[in-house]
Amino acid sequence: MKILITGATGFVGRTVVSYFALHAEHELCLLVRSIEKVKTLFPSASYAAISTTERNWQHQIINYAPDVVLHLAAYFTNKRDEASAEQLINSNILFTTNLLEAVSHTCCRYFINIGTFTEFLNGAGEALPNNLYSATKSAERPVIQFYQTQSNWKWINVIVYSPYGRKNENKKVIDYLLDAVDATTSIAFSPGKQMLDFIHVDDMADFFLTLINKLDSLQEKYYQFHLGTGQGHTIREVAQVMECVFHKSINAHWGGRDYLSSDVMHAVAPINKIIDLLGWTAKISLEEGIRILSVSYTHLRAHETDSY
Repeated sequence: MKILITGATGFVGRTVVSYFALHAEHELCLLVRSIEKVKTLFPSASYAAISTTERNWQHQIINYAPDVVLHLAAYFTNKRDEASAEQLINSNILFTTNLLEAVSHTCCRYFINIGTFTEFLNGAGEALPNNLYSATKSAERPVIQFYQTQSNWKWINVIVYSPYGRKNENKKVIDYLLDAVDATTSIAFSPGKQMLDFIHVDDMADFFLTLINKLDSLQEKYYQFHLGTGQGHTIREVAQVMECVFHKSINAHWGGRDYLSSDVMHAVAPINKIIDLLGWTAKISLEEGIRILSVSYTHLRAHETDSY
């Protein structure tokens, strides 16, 4: 199967691409900003790659004619200034629209889009985005729905919960906890009682491969899956696990900042549909995932020390 992957050099994308290379025989084409970054991240691979900096990138997609599009690319920020708003709209709405326009001129059979649990401030029911990033992800949906009516492909929307596992340039809560490991000064956190579903990026890659391998068994035109472990942990519980695994203290000032009105207080993935339709569940426990993270963290710290 010919798969076009956007965001292939991002936090999730680079793991997905590497995992597919090891466990699948699908043909991959990577839609990225930088071809050089593809060569750096995957030096021994020979993937087809299309750069969005080239003026004819849409025509290249049409010529590639993918069977599946895995749309992982997104721009994330919590900022609300004018420049951030413009970047969010350009990256998450305009780029997605241009991508869909190109795909609509192919015989693509499946379009897999990525959403976020923060589109649902009060849980997995009614949509209520907790920040502008989440709002732009929700705004993609009617655009995707329109293009689906003009095409014959099936749309799978995957709502991702709290990913972690290795260094992430777009910091999430576990990355901030990493900053507090053996920190000389305390770092302010909320009281830390938010209950979140932390899913390791390796499990995410395994899910996407399972999904793609079972696409032909999905008969409806639209599916929405909530991708998580189905288990919740408070931020304080995560910190305790990290201290046990790292054998180091986390210098956190719990309650050093108040909860924000936009803080999601409870977000645990309802995973029944994934289990029933795909027979998939996450395999990596929080403790094992933190161990994997600790290895990455140790290597990163050693590299930073060697660079001085």
